[in-house]
This record gives sequence, C-alpha cells and structure tokens, in this order.
Amino acid sequence: MGTRLLLAAALLLLWTPATEALMEPEICYVLDAILFLYGIVLTVLYCRLKFLVHRASQQGAGKEKEEAVYAGLSGESQEMYETLQMKHS
Repeated sequence: MGTRLLLAAALLLLWTPATEALMEPEICYVLDAILFLYGIVLTVLYCRLKFLVHRASQQGAGKEKEEAVYAGLSGESQEMYETLQMKHS
C-alpha cells in the first residue's frame, strides 16, 4: 500500500506542469530528501526488530533457566522404589 502511494505521488509530480519549472538540481534535492527519509524509516524498523528479537530471547532464556532447575525431577519413567544392584567382584 505504501509503494502504491509513493508511486502515485511520483507520477503526480511528474505529470504536473510545476515540475517543468524545476531544473535538475532541484529534482535531485527532492529525491535525496525522499531517500533520506526512507533510510531513516528503514533504520528505525531494523532497530525495532533487533530490540524485539533480543527481548524475546532474554525472556526465553529466563524460562529455560527455571525449567533446568527441575529437569532431573521427573519420575514418570522410573519406578517409585528402585532396587540397588551391587556388583560382586
């Protein structure tokens, strides 16, 4: 949707007679401003994604530490009272 809006705005700028008054340096300044804003938006989105992934990994690591404490306490596969078998040497 954003690319459609950008494309429509670019076509509208190219179609109007006001662009005929712009010389090449002014068009370059406008394009530079658009690219500068685009770079800022992408940088903000990239940093936001990195922080969200980092935060999710920290929360997952905290849960794994809690589960690791109780990892050896499952008694489902073991009998209640195991017999000790001593080796006779």
